[in-house]
Amino acid sequence: MRPLYLLYALLCFSCSTVKKTPAPSLDLYSAAQEWPVKINDGWLSAKTISYGSYATTSRRNGISSAANISFVKAAENAFNFNVKDSTEQILVQALNTPAVTFSGRSLPETLAKLPGSTPLFYTLVNGIQHAPLVRWELILKKPHYLELNDNKPAGVLRSPNEDIGISAHNRFGIVNSYEKICFEFREHGTPVAAVIPGAQPRVWVSKRITKEKEKILAAAIGALLLRE
Repeated sequence: MRPLYLLYALLCFSCSTVKKTPAPSLDLYSAAQEWPVKINDGWLSAKTISYGSYATTSRRNGISSAANISFVKAAENAFNFNVKDSTEQILVQALNTPAVTFSGRSLPETLAKLPGSTPLFYTLVNGIQHAPLVRWELILKKPHYLELNDNKPAGVLRSPNEDIGISAHNRFGIVNSYEKICFEFREHGTPVAAVIPGAQPRVWVSKRITKEKEKILAAAIGALLLRE
């Protein structure tokens, strides 16, 4: 019996001394998935923003001649810019337009029931090298401050074949306020990216998404950062 007892004791000791590796956090808002953000806005240079491995060019007023958004009949505060990383530059168009602009197009329920005069923020993201002919569009309403308390849907980022929902919350600010609005991108209900625009911007992007999807999210995030 004694040899068996010693063997049992050794097994218990070895198990207790094995270093356990902590499981990676799946929470989007973890330090490991937050990208550093830097605003470059000098006296003699136009504002640009870098975040993670991406950076924007400065805003250019109006719509680029390369865009094909003729369905937008009423556009305000239109601008365009590029988002670039080490491999490519992505053209992004952004503007404000009333909800009636999309009356002939299919929209998520959150946007489809809005009065026609409701202002919407619209962004068109050009295709990337991996899928040059696939464009993505972001359509976003201004959420009511009470909706922010519950992270309610506020818009969509979509291509012809995919939809990424956008919700908005004030988790990092004050309840019942617009302080530090955070726009959250949700793929099949799971948060995959988030951005807090403004004077102290913050950006998070999931490490679990593909590089191609990361580029599209980075372009959409750039539009939200530069519209302020």
